[in-house]
Amino acid sequence: MKESKWSDEQLQELLNQLPKIKDDRDPRDIYQAIEIKMGKQKNRTWILPSIAAAAALLLLFILVPNLMSWQESADKQVELKADRSTSSEQIASENNTILEAKEEDSELIAQDKGSEEQDQAQLFTEPEAEINDEISKKTVESESSPTAVYEEDLAGKEVLTYAIPDKAAQNIVPVSVLVDENPARTKFELFEDTMSRLTEDKWGLEDYYPLKANFTYDRGNKMLTVDVPADHPYSMSSTTEILLEKVLSNIMNNLDIEKINFMTEGEIGIEFSHYGYRKEFIPENSNGNLIYYFLYPNGADSTPFLVPLREELNSIKDALLAMKKNRTENNLQASIPEDIDFETEEIQDGKLLIRFNNESEIINDESTLHAIEAILLTAKDFDFDTVKLENADVDKIGKFDLTEELKVPIAANKRDLPN
Repeated sequence: MKESKWSDEQLQELLNQLPKIKDDRDPRDIYQAIEIKMGKQKNRTWILPSIAAAAALLLLFILVPNLMSWQESADKQVELKADRSTSSEQIASENNTILEAKEEDSELIAQDKGSEEQDQAQLFTEPEAEINDEISKKTVESESSPTAVYEEDLAGKEVLTYAIPDKAAQNIVPVSVLVDENPARTKFELFEDTMSRLTEDKWGLEDYYPLKANFTYDRGNKMLTVDVPADHPYSMSSTTEILLEKVLSNIMNNLDIEKINFMTEGEIGIEFSHYGYRKEFIPENSNGNLIYYFLYPNGADSTPFLVPLREELNSIKDALLAMKKNRTENNLQASIPEDIDFETEEIQDGKLLIRFNNESEIINDESTLHAIEAILLTAKDFDFDTVKLENADVDKIGKFDLTEELKVPIAANKRDLPN
Protein backbone atom coordinates (compact mmCIF):
# COMPACT_ATOMS: atom_id res chain seq x y z
CA MET A 1 0.00 0.00 0.00
CA LYS A 2 1.32 3.46 -0.85
CA GLU A 3 2.08 5.81 2.07
CA SER A 4 -0.26 8.85 2.51
CA LYS A 5 1.17 12.14 1.24
CA TRP A 6 -1.13 14.30 3.50
CA SER A 7 0.41 16.04 6.40
CA ASP A 8 -1.36 16.72 9.71
CA GLU A 9 -1.92 20.36 8.84
CA GLN A 10 -3.49 19.48 5.54
CA LEU A 11 -5.88 16.96 7.23
CA GLN A 12 -6.93 19.47 9.84
CA GLU A 13 -7.63 22.04 7.13
CA LEU A 14 -9.79 19.57 5.26
CA LEU A 15 -11.79 18.70 8.42
CA ASN A 16 -12.46 22.34 9.05
CA GLN A 17 -13.99 22.58 5.62
CA LEU A 18 -16.68 19.92 6.48
CA PRO A 19 -20.21 21.26 7.30
CA LYS A 20 -21.01 21.56 11.03
CA ILE A 21 -23.50 19.08 12.67
CA LYS A 22 -26.19 20.67 14.81
CA ASP A 23 -28.87 18.80 16.88
CA ASP A 24 -31.81 21.07 17.88
CA ARG A 25 -33.56 18.36 19.99
CA ASP A 26 -34.07 18.79 23.69
CA PRO A 27 -31.58 16.71 25.70
CA ARG A 28 -34.48 15.09 27.59
CA ASP A 29 -35.98 13.93 24.32
CA ILE A 30 -32.68 12.39 23.36
CA TYR A 31 -32.41 10.62 26.76
CA GLN A 32 -35.97 9.35 26.55
CA ALA A 33 -35.34 7.96 23.10
CA ILE A 34 -32.23 6.24 24.38
CA GLU A 35 -34.17 4.72 27.28
CA ILE A 36 -36.85 3.42 24.92
CA LYS A 37 -34.25 1.78 22.74
CA MET A 38 -32.55 0.25 25.80
CA GLY A 39 -35.92 -1.19 26.96
CA LYS A 40 -36.58 -2.78 23.61
CA GLN A 41 -33.12 -4.30 23.66
CA LYS A 42 -33.74 -5.73 27.12
CA ASN A 43 -37.13 -7.19 26.08
CA ARG A 44 -35.57 -8.81 22.99
CA THR A 45 -32.86 -10.38 25.13
CA TRP A 46 -35.51 -11.99 27.43
CA ILE A 47 -37.80 -13.27 24.66
CA LEU A 48 -35.15 -15.28 22.73
CA PRO A 49 -34.16 -17.49 25.69
CA SER A 50 -37.85 -18.09 26.41
CA ILE A 51 -38.45 -19.23 22.85
CA ALA A 52 -35.41 -21.49 23.00
CA ALA A 53 -36.60 -23.00 26.27
CA ALA A 54 -40.06 -23.63 24.85
CA ALA A 55 -38.56 -25.28 21.79
CA ALA A 56 -36.39 -27.46 24.01
CA LEU A 57 -39.42 -28.52 26.04
CA LEU A 58 -41.31 -29.34 22.86
CA LEU A 59 -38.39 -31.36 21.50
CA LEU A 60 -38.08 -33.18 24.81
CA PHE A 61 -41.81 -33.92 24.76
CA ILE A 62 -41.42 -35.44 21.31
CA LEU A 63 -38.24 -37.41 22.02
CA VAL A 64 -39.01 -38.83 25.46
CA PRO A 65 -41.56 -41.44 24.28
CA ASN A 66 -39.17 -42.59 21.56
CA LEU A 67 -36.35 -42.75 24.06
CA MET A 68 -38.52 -44.79 26.38
CA SER A 69 -39.54 -47.12 23.53
CA TRP A 70 -35.92 -47.45 22.46
CA GLN A 71 -34.88 -48.21 26.01
CA GLU A 72 -37.60 -50.85 26.27
CA SER A 73 -36.50 -52.39 22.97
CA ALA A 74 -32.91 -52.35 24.08
CA ASP A 75 -33.89 -54.02 27.32
CA LYS A 76 -35.76 -56.69 25.34
CA GLN A 77 -32.74 -57.22 23.10
CA VAL A 78 -30.58 -57.67 26.15
CA GLU A 79 -33.11 -60.11 27.59
CA LEU A 80 -33.34 -61.99 24.26
CA LYS A 81 -29.58 -62.26 24.02
CA ALA A 82 -29.52 -63.48 27.58
CA ASP A 83 -32.24 -66.02 26.75
CA ARG A 84 -30.40 -67.14 23.63
CA SER A 85 -27.20 -67.48 25.56
CA THR A 86 -29.02 -69.49 28.17
CA SER A 87 -30.70 -71.61 25.46
CA SER A 88 -27.38 -72.28 23.68
CA GLU A 89 -25.79 -73.22 26.95
CA GLN A 90 -28.76 -75.48 27.69
CA ILE A 91 -28.60 -77.16 24.23
CA ALA A 92 -24.87 -77.61 24.55
CA SER A 93 -25.42 -79.06 27.99
CA GLU A 94 -28.11 -81.41 26.63
CA ASN A 95 -25.87 -82.48 23.74
CA ASN A 96 -23.08 -83.14 26.18
CA THR A 97 -25.50 -85.11 28.29
CA ILE A 98 -26.64 -87.12 25.24
CA LEU A 99 -23.03 -87.67 24.19
CA GLU A 100 -22.14 -88.77 27.67
CA ALA A 101 -25.17 -91.05 27.68
CA LYS A 102 -24.15 -92.51 24.33
CA GLU A 103 -20.62 -93.04 25.58
CA GLU A 104 -21.98 -94.74 28.65
CA ASP A 105 -24.27 -96.87 26.47
CA SER A 106 -21.34 -97.73 24.24
CA GLU A 107 -19.43 -98.87 27.27
CA LEU A 108 -22.40 -100.92 28.36
CA ILE A 109 -22.64 -102.44 24.88
CA ALA A 110 -18.93 -103.22 24.94
CA GLN A 111 -19.55 -105.00 28.22
CA ASP A 112 -22.26 -107.02 26.44
CA LYS A 113 -25.01 -106.49 28.99
CA GLY A 114 -27.61 -107.25 26.35
CA SER A 115 -30.40 -104.94 27.50
CA GLU A 116 -32.90 -103.45 25.06
CA GLU A 117 -31.70 -99.90 25.74
CA GLN A 118 -28.13 -100.97 25.00
CA ASP A 119 -29.15 -102.58 21.71
CA GLN A 120 -30.98 -99.44 20.70
CA ALA A 121 -28.01 -97.28 21.66
CA GLN A 122 -25.72 -99.51 19.61
CA LEU A 123 -27.68 -98.63 16.47
CA PHE A 124 -26.65 -95.02 16.94
CA THR A 125 -23.19 -95.48 18.37
CA GLU A 126 -21.83 -98.22 16.11
CA PRO A 127 -18.59 -96.90 14.60
CA GLU A 128 -18.72 -95.95 10.94
CA ALA A 129 -15.80 -98.21 10.13
CA GLU A 130 -17.68 -101.21 11.50
CA ILE A 131 -20.77 -100.31 9.45
CA ASN A 132 -18.66 -100.01 6.29
CA ASP A 133 -17.00 -103.33 7.05
CA GLU A 134 -20.40 -104.95 7.50
CA ILE A 135 -21.67 -103.50 4.21
CA SER A 136 -18.49 -104.63 2.47
CA LYS A 137 -18.88 -108.09 3.99
CA LYS A 138 -22.49 -108.36 2.84
CA THR A 139 -21.52 -107.16 -0.63
CA VAL A 140 -18.76 -109.76 -0.89
CA GLU A 141 -21.07 -112.52 0.29
CA SER A 142 -23.85 -111.49 -2.10
CA GLU A 143 -21.47 -111.24 -5.07
CA SER A 144 -19.55 -114.42 -4.20
CA SER A 145 -22.38 -116.80 -4.85
CA PRO A 146 -21.54 -120.29 -6.14
CA THR A 147 -21.60 -120.76 -9.90
CA ALA A 148 -22.41 -124.49 -9.89
CA VAL A 149 -25.61 -126.39 -9.20
CA TYR A 150 -25.79 -128.19 -5.84
CA GLU A 151 -28.14 -130.72 -4.33
CA GLU A 152 -30.08 -128.08 -2.39
CA ASP A 153 -30.86 -126.25 -5.65
CA LEU A 154 -32.95 -129.13 -6.99
CA ALA A 155 -36.03 -128.75 -4.78
CA GLY A 156 -38.87 -128.84 -7.33
CA LYS A 157 -36.41 -128.13 -10.13
CA GLU A 158 -34.87 -130.01 -13.04
CA VAL A 159 -31.31 -129.18 -14.08
CA LEU A 160 -30.58 -129.01 -17.82
CA THR A 161 -26.99 -128.71 -19.03
CA TYR A 162 -26.20 -127.36 -22.51
CA ALA A 163 -22.85 -127.64 -24.25
CA ILE A 164 -22.24 -124.21 -25.80
CA PRO A 165 -19.16 -123.26 -27.89
CA ASP A 166 -17.29 -120.09 -27.00
CA LYS A 167 -17.05 -117.34 -29.63
CA ALA A 168 -13.59 -118.48 -30.70
CA ALA A 169 -14.84 -122.05 -31.21
CA GLN A 170 -12.00 -123.26 -28.99
CA ASN A 171 -13.94 -124.62 -26.03
CA ILE A 172 -17.23 -126.27 -25.22
CA VAL A 173 -18.73 -124.63 -22.12
CA PRO A 174 -21.26 -126.60 -20.07
CA VAL A 175 -24.02 -124.20 -18.97
CA SER A 176 -26.68 -125.41 -16.54
CA VAL A 177 -30.15 -123.91 -16.08
CA LEU A 178 -32.94 -124.80 -13.67
CA VAL A 179 -36.53 -125.27 -14.82
CA ASP A 180 -39.64 -126.35 -12.95
CA GLU A 181 -40.25 -130.07 -12.77
CA ASN A 182 -43.07 -131.30 -15.02
CA PRO A 183 -44.14 -134.92 -14.61
CA ALA A 184 -45.96 -134.73 -17.95
CA ARG A 185 -42.74 -133.92 -19.82
CA THR A 186 -39.59 -136.02 -20.19
CA LYS A 187 -36.27 -134.46 -19.40
CA PHE A 188 -35.40 -134.40 -23.10
CA GLU A 189 -38.66 -132.59 -23.89
CA LEU A 190 -37.83 -129.99 -21.24
CA PHE A 191 -34.35 -129.77 -22.77
CA GLU A 192 -35.81 -129.18 -26.25
CA ASP A 193 -38.40 -126.67 -25.01
CA THR A 194 -35.76 -124.60 -23.18
CA MET A 195 -33.30 -124.29 -26.09
CA SER A 196 -34.88 -121.10 -27.39
CA ARG A 197 -34.67 -119.41 -23.98
CA LEU A 198 -30.89 -119.53 -23.72
CA THR A 199 -29.06 -116.18 -23.83
CA GLU A 200 -25.66 -117.31 -25.10
CA ASP A 201 -24.65 -113.92 -26.46
CA LYS A 202 -25.32 -112.25 -23.09
CA TRP A 203 -23.16 -114.88 -21.45
CA GLY A 204 -20.33 -114.13 -23.90
CA LEU A 205 -20.73 -117.41 -25.79
CA GLU A 206 -21.64 -118.40 -29.34
CA ASP A 207 -25.33 -118.11 -30.28
CA TYR A 208 -25.73 -121.86 -30.94
CA TYR A 209 -29.21 -122.82 -29.76
CA PRO A 210 -31.83 -123.85 -30.68
CA LEU A 211 -30.24 -126.49 -32.87
CA LYS A 212 -31.30 -126.41 -36.53
CA ALA A 213 -32.93 -129.83 -36.51
CA ASN A 214 -36.05 -131.77 -35.58
CA PHE A 215 -35.76 -134.34 -32.79
CA THR A 216 -37.47 -137.64 -32.09
CA TYR A 217 -36.73 -139.20 -28.73
CA ASP A 218 -37.25 -142.91 -28.07
CA ARG A 219 -37.11 -143.09 -24.30
CA GLY A 220 -37.45 -146.87 -24.11
CA ASN A 221 -34.52 -147.56 -26.41
CA LYS A 222 -32.54 -144.50 -25.21
CA MET A 223 -32.27 -143.38 -28.80
CA LEU A 224 -32.49 -139.93 -30.40
CA THR A 225 -33.13 -139.13 -34.07
CA VAL A 226 -31.74 -135.84 -35.41
CA ASP A 227 -33.30 -134.67 -38.70
CA VAL A 228 -31.56 -131.64 -40.26
CA PRO A 229 -32.63 -129.49 -43.24
CA ALA A 230 -30.70 -129.72 -46.50
CA ASP A 231 -29.08 -126.34 -45.85
CA HIS A 232 -28.04 -127.13 -42.27
CA PRO A 233 -25.03 -125.19 -40.92
CA TYR A 234 -23.17 -128.18 -39.43
CA SER A 235 -21.16 -129.11 -42.53
CA MET A 236 -19.56 -125.79 -43.35
CA SER A 237 -16.12 -126.82 -42.07
CA SER A 238 -14.35 -129.40 -40.00
CA THR A 239 -14.66 -127.04 -37.00
CA THR A 240 -18.46 -126.94 -37.21
CA GLU A 241 -18.58 -130.73 -37.49
CA ILE A 242 -16.32 -131.20 -34.47
CA LEU A 243 -18.41 -128.75 -32.44
CA LEU A 244 -21.62 -130.61 -33.36
CA GLU A 245 -20.04 -133.89 -32.34
CA LYS A 246 -19.05 -132.49 -28.95
CA VAL A 247 -22.49 -130.98 -28.40
CA LEU A 248 -24.21 -134.26 -29.26
CA SER A 249 -21.84 -136.16 -26.98
CA ASN A 250 -22.79 -133.83 -24.14
CA ILE A 251 -26.49 -134.35 -24.86
CA MET A 252 -26.08 -138.10 -24.78
CA ASN A 253 -24.15 -137.97 -21.53
CA ASN A 254 -26.60 -135.67 -19.70
CA LEU A 255 -29.85 -137.20 -21.01
CA ASP A 256 -28.93 -140.90 -20.80
CA ILE A 257 -28.96 -141.44 -24.58
CA GLU A 258 -27.01 -144.34 -26.04
CA LYS A 259 -27.39 -143.75 -29.77
CA ILE A 260 -28.21 -140.92 -32.21
CA ASN A 261 -29.63 -141.51 -35.70
CA PHE A 262 -28.99 -138.96 -38.46
CA MET A 263 -31.51 -137.89 -41.08
CA THR A 264 -31.76 -135.13 -43.70
CA GLU A 265 -35.30 -133.94 -44.38
CA GLY A 266 -36.71 -137.37 -43.55
CA GLU A 267 -34.03 -139.31 -45.44
CA ILE A 268 -31.53 -141.49 -43.58
CA GLY A 269 -28.10 -140.03 -43.05
CA ILE A 270 -26.30 -136.67 -43.21
CA GLU A 271 -23.56 -135.77 -45.68
CA PHE A 272 -20.69 -134.00 -43.89
CA SER A 273 -17.86 -132.25 -45.71
CA HIS A 274 -15.23 -133.63 -43.33
CA TYR A 275 -16.70 -136.86 -41.94
CA GLY A 276 -18.54 -137.78 -45.11
CA TYR A 277 -21.86 -139.59 -45.09
CA ARG A 278 -23.00 -140.74 -41.65
CA LYS A 279 -26.18 -142.51 -40.65
CA GLU A 280 -25.63 -142.51 -36.92
CA PHE A 281 -23.48 -141.05 -34.22
CA ILE A 282 -21.88 -143.05 -31.48
CA PRO A 283 -19.27 -141.12 -29.50
CA GLU A 284 -15.86 -142.63 -29.17
CA ASN A 285 -14.71 -143.80 -25.78
CA SER A 286 -12.60 -141.06 -24.26
CA ASN A 287 -9.74 -141.72 -21.92
CA GLY A 288 -8.79 -139.52 -19.04
CA ASN A 289 -10.70 -137.26 -16.68
CA LEU A 290 -12.19 -133.80 -16.91
CA ILE A 291 -10.10 -131.04 -15.34
CA TYR A 292 -11.67 -127.62 -14.87
CA TYR A 293 -10.15 -124.25 -15.80
CA PHE A 294 -11.41 -120.66 -15.91
CA LEU A 295 -12.78 -118.93 -19.01
CA TYR A 296 -13.56 -115.19 -18.92
CA PRO A 297 -15.53 -114.38 -22.08
CA ASN A 298 -16.87 -111.14 -20.59
CA GLY A 299 -13.60 -109.87 -19.14
CA ALA A 300 -11.44 -110.60 -16.11
CA ASP A 301 -13.84 -108.81 -13.73
CA SER A 302 -16.79 -111.01 -14.69
CA THR A 303 -17.81 -114.35 -13.22
CA PRO A 304 -15.74 -117.06 -14.93
CA PHE A 305 -17.06 -120.16 -16.61
CA LEU A 306 -15.55 -123.44 -15.39
CA VAL A 307 -14.50 -125.25 -18.55
CA PRO A 308 -13.44 -128.92 -18.53
CA LEU A 309 -10.55 -130.33 -20.53
CA ARG A 310 -10.10 -134.07 -20.74
CA GLU A 311 -6.58 -135.14 -19.83
CA GLU A 312 -4.95 -138.47 -19.04
CA LEU A 313 -3.44 -138.05 -15.59
CA ASN A 314 -2.51 -140.64 -13.01
CA SER A 315 -4.22 -139.14 -9.95
CA ILE A 316 -6.34 -136.35 -8.55
CA LYS A 317 -3.14 -134.84 -7.14
CA ASP A 318 -1.69 -134.51 -10.65
CA ALA A 319 -4.97 -133.05 -11.85
CA LEU A 320 -5.00 -130.39 -9.14
CA LEU A 321 -1.38 -129.49 -9.87
CA ALA A 322 -2.23 -129.15 -13.57
CA MET A 323 -5.02 -126.73 -12.67
CA LYS A 324 -2.39 -124.26 -11.39
CA LYS A 325 -1.13 -123.70 -14.96
CA ASN A 326 -2.71 -121.53 -17.65
CA ARG A 327 -3.83 -123.20 -20.86
CA THR A 328 -2.98 -120.45 -23.32
CA GLU A 329 -3.67 -122.61 -26.37
CA ASN A 330 -7.30 -122.80 -25.24
CA ASN A 331 -7.47 -119.27 -23.82
CA LEU A 332 -8.10 -120.78 -20.38
CA GLN A 333 -6.78 -119.52 -17.05
CA ALA A 334 -5.49 -121.52 -14.09
CA SER A 335 -8.27 -122.24 -11.62
CA ILE A 336 -5.99 -122.76 -8.60
CA PRO A 337 -3.57 -119.96 -7.61
CA GLU A 338 0.08 -120.81 -8.09
CA ASP A 339 1.02 -119.73 -4.54
CA ILE A 340 -1.42 -122.13 -2.85
CA ASP A 341 0.33 -125.36 -1.85
CA PHE A 342 -1.41 -128.42 -0.47
CA GLU A 343 -1.23 -132.13 0.06
CA THR A 344 -3.92 -134.56 -1.03
CA GLU A 345 -5.03 -137.78 0.58
CA GLU A 346 -7.59 -140.19 -0.82
CA ILE A 347 -9.82 -141.63 1.87
CA GLN A 348 -12.20 -144.53 1.53
CA ASP A 349 -15.90 -144.08 0.68
CA GLY A 350 -15.31 -141.44 -1.98
CA LYS A 351 -13.70 -138.84 0.29
CA LEU A 352 -10.82 -136.57 -0.70
CA LEU A 353 -8.72 -134.72 1.88
CA ILE A 354 -6.84 -131.56 0.87
CA ARG A 355 -4.53 -130.08 3.51
CA PHE A 356 -3.13 -126.60 2.81
CA ASN A 357 0.43 -125.79 3.78
CA ASN A 358 1.07 -123.09 6.37
CA GLU A 359 2.55 -120.75 3.74
CA SER A 360 -0.65 -120.76 1.70
CA GLU A 361 -2.93 -117.77 2.27
CA ILE A 362 -6.59 -118.74 1.95
CA ILE A 363 -8.90 -115.70 1.74
CA ASN A 364 -12.66 -115.49 1.84
CA ASP A 365 -13.11 -113.88 -1.56
CA GLU A 366 -14.73 -114.60 -4.91
CA SER A 367 -11.67 -116.03 -6.67
CA THR A 368 -11.04 -118.51 -3.84
CA LEU A 369 -14.69 -119.61 -3.93
CA HIS A 370 -14.44 -120.30 -7.67
CA ALA A 371 -11.18 -122.19 -7.12
CA ILE A 372 -12.95 -124.42 -4.58
CA GLU A 373 -15.72 -125.08 -7.11
CA ALA A 374 -13.14 -126.05 -9.74
CA ILE A 375 -11.59 -128.48 -7.23
CA LEU A 376 -14.98 -129.96 -6.38
CA LEU A 377 -15.96 -130.44 -10.04
CA THR A 378 -12.62 -132.07 -10.86
CA ALA A 379 -12.91 -134.30 -7.79
CA LYS A 380 -16.36 -135.35 -8.98
CA ASP A 381 -14.96 -136.53 -12.31
CA PHE A 382 -12.41 -138.59 -10.35
CA ASP A 383 -15.37 -140.27 -8.62
CA PHE A 384 -15.14 -138.46 -5.28
CA ASP A 385 -18.35 -137.57 -3.46
CA THR A 386 -16.99 -135.17 -0.84
CA VAL A 387 -13.90 -133.02 -0.28
CA LYS A 388 -12.53 -131.91 3.10
CA LEU A 389 -10.31 -128.79 3.14
CA GLU A 390 -8.02 -128.53 6.17
CA ASN A 391 -5.57 -125.99 7.61
CA ALA A 392 -7.16 -123.02 5.85
CA ASP A 393 -6.86 -119.51 7.29
CA VAL A 394 -10.64 -119.12 7.45
CA ASP A 395 -13.54 -121.38 8.43
CA LYS A 396 -15.89 -120.19 5.73
CA ILE A 397 -15.59 -119.12 2.11
CA GLY A 398 -18.83 -117.87 0.65
CA LYS A 399 -21.41 -120.57 1.32
CA PHE A 400 -18.79 -123.22 1.99
CA ASP A 401 -18.24 -124.23 5.60
CA LEU A 402 -14.66 -125.49 5.67
CA THR A 403 -15.18 -127.18 9.01
CA GLU A 404 -17.42 -129.68 7.22
CA GLU A 405 -17.00 -132.01 4.28
CA LEU A 406 -18.05 -130.35 1.02
CA LYS A 407 -20.30 -132.25 -1.36
CA VAL A 408 -19.38 -132.17 -5.03
CA PRO A 409 -21.74 -130.19 -7.33
CA ILE A 410 -24.47 -131.64 -9.51
CA ALA A 411 -23.50 -129.58 -12.58
CA ALA A 412 -21.24 -126.70 -13.57
CA ASN A 413 -21.93 -123.07 -14.50
CA LYS A 414 -25.44 -122.31 -13.28
CA ARG A 415 -27.01 -119.41 -15.18
CA ASP A 416 -30.44 -117.82 -14.98
CA LEU A 417 -32.97 -117.88 -17.78
CA PRO A 418 -34.92 -114.75 -18.74
CA ASN A 419 -38.46 -114.59 -17.39
